[in-house]
Amino acid sequence: MTVLARIKFVILVWAAATVFFTAVLEISELGHKPLGFALYANAVHFALWALTLPIFVRCIRRFPLKEPKRIRNAGFLLILIAVLAMVVDFTHWAIVYPTYFPYRSSLPTFKIMLGSDLFWFLPNEILIGIVLVTAIEGWQVLQDLQAERMRAMALERQLAVSRLEALRMQLHPHFLFNTLHTIAGLTVEDPGTARRMVIALGDLLRSTLKENGNRVRTLAEELEYSDLYLGIEKLRFGDRLLLNYEIEPAATRALVPQFLLQPLFENAIRHGASGMTGPCEICFCASCKSGTLNIMIRNDGSQRAPRSALPRSGVGLTNTTDRLQIHYGERHTFSYSDRPEGGVQIDISIPYSEAGDGAGTGAGSAGSMREPAMDGTDRTSRMAAPTIG
Repeated sequence: MTVLARIKFVILVWAAATVFFTAVLEISELGHKPLGFALYANAVHFALWALTLPIFVRCIRRFPLKEPKRIRNAGFLLILIAVLAMVVDFTHWAIVYPTYFPYRSSLPTFKIMLGSDLFWFLPNEILIGIVLVTAIEGWQVLQDLQAERMRAMALERQLAVSRLEALRMQLHPHFLFNTLHTIAGLTVEDPGTARRMVIALGDLLRSTLKENGNRVRTLAEELEYSDLYLGIEKLRFGDRLLLNYEIEPAATRALVPQFLLQPLFENAIRHGASGMTGPCEICFCASCKSGTLNIMIRNDGSQRAPRSALPRSGVGLTNTTDRLQIHYGERHTFSYSDRPEGGVQIDISIPYSEAGDGAGTGAGSAGSMREPAMDGTDRTSRMAAPTIG
């Protein structure tokens, strides 16, 4: 709260207290005291207490009612309240008596009036001081709680950002080392393919360095990035790798975490095409339903024994589940399962949030297979495949 806002708040409370206690005085005295006098006396009275607020605030900060010196500080504050109560009471009558006091005939001198009323009103003044100290202490406790909550939220945001950056930096070397290992194996066997893979890897890294720092992007943009990775794998496996995309048009506009799909495709290839001698189809499906974006990736592969455990998640899948947890908390689902006919399937459901109109259009259209190309040709080719939507 700014200084001006605090001043406005104090003035508002002063006016409210003046009107309230004037009304109480008039009702209790049944109109025996002039309304103008009651209003004037209360206005001066509470204005004097308002002037003591900076003193109370400074002393409460200097002597907080917290352990381990709570009792000592409380005693000091009580003494301060008693002293200020006497000062306020004396100053109040010293101002009211010579300016507007309609009862001078019964109390001819200020000294006589002060002797009869100073200690009579002192308990009430001490009570007002205690109320003010309690209110200030409560206000400061509330401000401390709000400040602590803001610090906790800031630390939580910083922790989430740090974890995302750490996961991202871990994901890139993981893919990079795998690709370099593949290129090294092709250098002797197929130098031409190895050269094209180096060029493709350069395109992929260049695309990564162009990222603007956003942590989410449309599914269409994510698919474009994944195409660069799949282009490298397409060079590696050739016609053995078949890609099938079944995507609703609305799903291409959905926002997803950056680098969500690449480790999923890598997992599908590792547990599919890498372990097969024949063709391996990888199917990617994306659909929207009831405010949820559903993503499915399945791949062909060899059948596993009925009681064998699922393979342990590697760096890519572990990072994916961690990043989904950071982005969506409990509002997402991630399922990894064996297919009865062989291969594995990954199902992901996340809250659907859409970018601006036209974001990511022209990519990932329904019923098309985005065939990665390394020679500058068009990336999209038609295939006979079932469509969604």
